[in-house]
Amino acid sequence: MDLKQYQRRVLDEVERYLDEVARQHADGNRRHAALDAWERLRLRGRYHDRRNGLGEDLPTFCIKVPTGGGKTVLATQVLGAIHRTILRERNGAGLVLWVVPSSQIYRDTLRRLRDRRDWYRVMLEHAVSRRLEIWEKHEIARLSATRLRDNLNILVLQLASTNRETREQLKFFRDSGGNIVQHFPPESDWEAHKALKQQVPNLDMLEDDESTHRHLAATSIGNLVRLCRPAVILDEGHKATSQLARSTIEEFNASVVVELSATPQREANVLSRVSGQELLDEQMIKLPLNIATSGQKSWKDVLTQARDKRDALARIAAEHAGSAAPDRLIRPIVLVQVERTGRDQREAGLIHSEQVKEYLMERLGVPEQAIAIKSAQRDELNVEGLDLLDPGCPVEWIITKSALQEGWDCPFAYILVSLNNTGSGRSMTQLVGRILRQPYQEFTPQKELNESYVYCLHSRAGDIARQVKTALEKEGYEGDLTAHIVDASRGNGRTDRTVRIKQHYLDMYRRPFEGKIYLPHFCVRDGDGYAALDYFRHLIARVDVERFEYDRIDWPIKQDQIAARDRFYRISLGEELTRVHESDAEPDAVETDEQVLGWIAANLPFEYLSHKQLRMALQRMYEQLVRRELFFRDRLALAKFVVRNRAENFIQDELDRQTEEAFIALHQSGRLQFYLECRECRFEIPREIQIRSTRPLAHEDGSPVARSLFDYVEHESANSYERAVALCLDRDVNVLWWYRNLVGPEHFQIQGYRRHRIRPDFVVQSGTETKPEHRVIVIESKGEHLEGSLDTQYKRKIADVFSDVGKQVTWQQLGEDFRDHVFRFQILDQAQAYGREWSDELAELLAPDA
Repeated sequence: MDLKQYQRRVLDEVERYLDEVARQHADGNRRHAALDAWERLRLRGRYHDRRNGLGEDLPTFCIKVPTGGGKTVLATQVLGAIHRTILRERNGAGLVLWVVPSSQIYRDTLRRLRDRRDWYRVMLEHAVSRRLEIWEKHEIARLSATRLRDNLNILVLQLASTNRETREQLKFFRDSGGNIVQHFPPESDWEAHKALKQQVPNLDMLEDDESTHRHLAATSIGNLVRLCRPAVILDEGHKATSQLARSTIEEFNASVVVELSATPQREANVLSRVSGQELLDEQMIKLPLNIATSGQKSWKDVLTQARDKRDALARIAAEHAGSAAPDRLIRPIVLVQVERTGRDQREAGLIHSEQVKEYLMERLGVPEQAIAIKSAQRDELNVEGLDLLDPGCPVEWIITKSALQEGWDCPFAYILVSLNNTGSGRSMTQLVGRILRQPYQEFTPQKELNESYVYCLHSRAGDIARQVKTALEKEGYEGDLTAHIVDASRGNGRTDRTVRIKQHYLDMYRRPFEGKIYLPHFCVRDGDGYAALDYFRHLIARVDVERFEYDRIDWPIKQDQIAARDRFYRISLGEELTRVHESDAEPDAVETDEQVLGWIAANLPFEYLSHKQLRMALQRMYEQLVRRELFFRDRLALAKFVVRNRAENFIQDELDRQTEEAFIALHQSGRLQFYLECRECRFEIPREIQIRSTRPLAHEDGSPVARSLFDYVEHESANSYERAVALCLDRDVNVLWWYRNLVGPEHFQIQGYRRHRIRPDFVVQSGTETKPEHRVIVIESKGEHLEGSLDTQYKRKIADVFSDVGKQVTWQQLGEDFRDHVFRFQILDQAQAYGREWSDELAELLAPDA
């Protein structure tokens, strides 16, 4: 399963930053490398410097991802980026702390990381290594020195396990036995313990007395973690807000801290941001959110309405199952929020979970096995063998008060019922995020299965809408999707709207494409025929792994092997801390070079290259390393993870280089063209499209947009920068029409020399209604945080070719009414150098003589 486009963008931004930190380290900057890297890359916001327990520079950054955005998947990939950059010398092994804020998130994270079939585990293995060990704190005493050396060990912790006022009371910091003692000198070797304390000054000591010369470090989990200097994944980073929580994590001698949060704290170093619109565009969440408040005064009537809606969704889901794959079945689930769940809390006037269960069973005909109660005292969801995503699972109703407020993840949850009789929706809003996730992260043809629903006891939908807006903001959406909150109290709450191209624009386009507006795709001329540019047929097919530039391989992996080989030495912690000899205890732990090459080939993500091609390319890389004496022969296993990552990057670079060469060769030979007579080589702007909207785009003075190609433009489908570009286009006298290109396979895309297509933001036709000009401009708007990124640089290259091909398109290709038609593709940066504003560049681009 491919990563979403925004996930790839985030990883590019993270790796770019970590590469710069690693470069600072290589240059000898260890005091403030993280800060200098931040400033060198001109990242947004002020960097807040952090130090670990040893007083060392601690790279700390945050990825802001709204609820439902796949934080855990991003975390797995970020771990891979960390081990490719600032921790590359660890060869993919060592210790990672994965810190979570609640028991629910703890259980889910642990379960999914341990399940070898789960996508999280698969993605983690691909990003880091196959040799993974997932630990709980009560198990970590079994962590041997061999496992620490050979595996990536992930210790999953709940924040409360490390955030404490009296550390001595917690097992995490108590002196322990088991395999932990293997990581420390013998108890009787006081000098060795003293030397260890000098190396790691913040170790907890059982004895540390200079007068008696007795020194003894505690063989605790906490001390082991400090020795390992782990990378830290901090899930829901905004929860670790207290100074105690922060200092505890830092005192683990962390080497890097990665926060993932929907709502970062003000002092967080936010490196990457994901918008709610990106999630919606990538089919990650169910919106609009339909709020139904019919003024019912009885909670039983509200519950009945929700039952009817669930039944309707179940019927639609059954229809969907007829055409869906067996692994894409959907079972709509209702979450019911009550006011009381405790055994002794059935009071008059307060709605209790047992009352709701009884009414569902006795009056609405819901079977008992279809109802589960989730509370602090009663957890019917945490039952062995119960899997809510299993098509055979009977649970259709979940009753709770607040036990599902965060961390609970079931994309089958479609309906939230708030039975709060007090008129306060505060606690209800904390459950909104639980119904946002889209099943299988893809929309269905049945639109009702792409939306979510709220039923509540309140009589005023406006009040609930404001509360839900607040809830979305608390889930990290920052208001960019609040227009998708729909008052569904009247009618069916559908927000579909059909927008159409204005007829007077269609009338301008005559022979041979009367009333139709086409945009070009790159096409390839082959004799007398044409075909749309295809990444695999026209580009990858021309890749020759024999032509990879193996001579440029200059990987200093010998140093990586030396660092890794240290793990095979017994260390004497005497006065001189001398290395004694290489251990003969585990000669079989090192794989042969041939085995390593086979393992790397099986772990490379290039499914469109044959295994034979990959093995041949790896063999050539190996020969180059041997020829240049860049590594120790028969010790490739010591740097297998470094080599795999370098090989993957090398192959991707070479693929891009050769596909770019093929792309440019097609262009220079004149075979790369625009040819609208070929159906596959053109994109027709549809006369009408379906959108979901509650608010039109308008200028600051409230006046509607005037030059839009379509008769209605929604406000919510663009971010603030894109809206500013749209309004700027609408006021420019040189614009005939413009339209916002939507996301999806049915909308305009440009194939370049990379696999994933470019989806421009705007299409603009120059001129006036009395004198239209044959200039069509495709605009890709880039926010400040994307300026200068590798993705932007790639798009600029494609834009240059697109504009060059579209400079002069003859009438034989486009028809008489399109004589001398010009197509341009322009990257429009929000941040401009030398004081230039993007609006100035846009005005110049649209000028008649541009």
